[in-house]
Amino acid sequence: MTDEANSQEIPTSVECRATKDPAVRLFILAAMMIGIGVWCLLDMHKYPYKSISEDLNGFFTHVFNHYSPIVLLPLGLLAGLKAVMGLRRRLVADGEGIGYVGRQKISWSAVKSLDSAKLASKGILDVTYDTGAGERTLVLDSWRLQNFRDLVRLVESKLPPDAPGQ
Repeated sequence: MTDEANSQEIPTSVECRATKDPAVRLFILAAMMIGIGVWCLLDMHKYPYKSISEDLNGFFTHVFNHYSPIVLLPLGLLAGLKAVMGLRRRLVADGEGIGYVGRQKISWSAVKSLDSAKLASKGILDVTYDTGAGERTLVLDSWRLQNFRDLVRLVESKLPPDAPGQ
């Protein structure tokens, strides 16, 4: 078989781990917030309280250095935690259905349609499925998932030819 024929084979199962780009951005944001929070925490003793009428710049300097650690340190920790959780997510698509590990898998019979309008330009495929209580959409994003091309080929192969968006 040629390389082109191998690349067009439809896989029977695809496991998509998270890409690193979104997590790296969150880690950078977390590091910035934690860094500024620690800096202000260490420097707060240099800026005593001044009233607004006494010195407007001194008042805002005091407020920033005394209260930004209270806000920035927890937010930085939350951003770092979200990045770690995002790196651990895995999407699995196989003969049974598609879904993230640890969550309920969506069966192929529940999938109603695909919206591939943004697939070529942005690498986003929307999978609409029926939950029994209404329709929901699973967004598959090439920026967040590895093995995206194999995943798209598998998802497209599992839908009937008359399904909308096919």
